[in-house]
Amino acid sequence: MVPLPGGTFAMGSNDDISEKPIHQVTIKPFAISKYPVSVREWNACAAANACAFLVTGRDDIPVTDVSWTDAKQFVAWLAKETQKAFRLPSEAEWEYAARGGTQTKYWWGDQLQPGMANCKNCTDATAEQPLKLGSLKPNPFGLYDMGGGVNQWTEDCWHKNYQGAPQNGTPWVENDCVSHVIRSGSWKNDARYVRPASRDGYDTNVRYPTHGFRIAISS
Repeated sequence: MVPLPGGTFAMGSNDDISEKPIHQVTIKPFAISKYPVSVREWNACAAANACAFLVTGRDDIPVTDVSWTDAKQFVAWLAKETQKAFRLPSEAEWEYAARGGTQTKYWWGDQLQPGMANCKNCTDATAEQPLKLGSLKPNPFGLYDMGGGVNQWTEDCWHKNYQGAPQNGTPWVENDCVSHVIRSGSWKNDARYVRPASRDGYDTNVRYPTHGFRIAISS
């Protein structure tokens, strides 16, 4: 887990209608995992019969094909095992962490640079799965794969834009939402999806081959 200071940042962008309006959000200090949850970590939960399925193959890549509900099972198990209040990050916390204190299009600047993210047109290689965790450079907060690799679930329900969004970094949720926010883009997406501001939604209970997650905890 990497502890992050609190702060205020401009969330969103003008690059897509779902990322508007740009708005100021104040984040309280929290910690977020250095990497997405790995196959090895997921399988520890599965071995304890607390997560729904066991994954075969390499244990040093992000777990994939998990639904939002699956991710919630993992954080509930981890919280019980450690007696610490682990959770999914809010959408605002995720973007704050992904930006690493920057306000540029990507955390490294406004232009795509080779080898900075694991996405379809970010490297010369055509990948069949996400790279080994920690293969590429971390962002200024010391976090890896905050753009590309695997899509990452957040706590928030999906909303088509930021009209009415919280400005205090808390999750934007309702009791009956059928889809939740995913961030980061994946190894199968092109570069526009790995921007810190890029966002999408997906059905809460449906698994998809590029979907993973990382965890957070309040300070």
